[in-house]
Amino acid sequence: MKELFFETIDSTNSYLKDHYRDLDDMTFVSADYQSEGKGRGSRKWLSDKGANLMFSFLVKDEEVMKRYPELSLLCAFSVLEVLNSFGISDLMIKWPNDVYVKDAKICGILLEGISREKPDCIVCGIGINVNQTDFEEEFATEAVSMRMLLKENVEIGELRKKVYRKINENIEQLKRGYDFHKQIDAYDYLRGKTAYALIGNERKQVDILGIDHDCSLKVRDGDSIMNLNSSEITFHL
Repeated sequence: MKELFFETIDSTNSYLKDHYRDLDDMTFVSADYQSEGKGRGSRKWLSDKGANLMFSFLVKDEEVMKRYPELSLLCAFSVLEVLNSFGISDLMIKWPNDVYVKDAKICGILLEGISREKPDCIVCGIGINVNQTDFEEEFATEAVSMRMLLKENVEIGELRKKVYRKINENIEQLKRGYDFHKQIDAYDYLRGKTAYALIGNERKQVDILGIDHDCSLKVRDGDSIMNLNSSEITFHL
């Protein structure tokens, strides 16, 4: 595991995508400030300078890349484990890529793949709200930070070490074939809720049954049960 740090960068995801050929598997890149931090779709990840933990890491191991659908959830579970060790409760994983505290988002995750003739790498970007207390209205959901919950500042350097270590440990277990589904399922935020899904180009309201073993989302549409991937469903809970 190699670590790189920048005070300011456009995007840690972009840095790894631009330099992955020269970097080792499990290289972690973090920054105090990202001028072009990325969220899902066209959204930006907005953060005060030095207030939060924002980083990306590089996956080049072929066996791990084959288990791509699990990576986002595994990253979320790893962050959840570390946050729980700080005494934060009511933590949940919102499929496919967020960590929530009750109904507020504390962590977001973005995976991007680079593929030519075969998959070259996966870049995993993670943002954790740590010491920021005011958030822009652009956030689609309510946001919360560790400081807001713990009522004290958190030392970001120490948090960074713990998160890096936990992600690395869990990915090593993934390489050995360990199945994290049972642990992840225990923190399923969406199970039992309803959402709108695009099914056959038709927008329908579905009941969410939970995260399946293949990391898709199992839903019920009337009498039909089906599995959806993240591009097929939008949430209006």
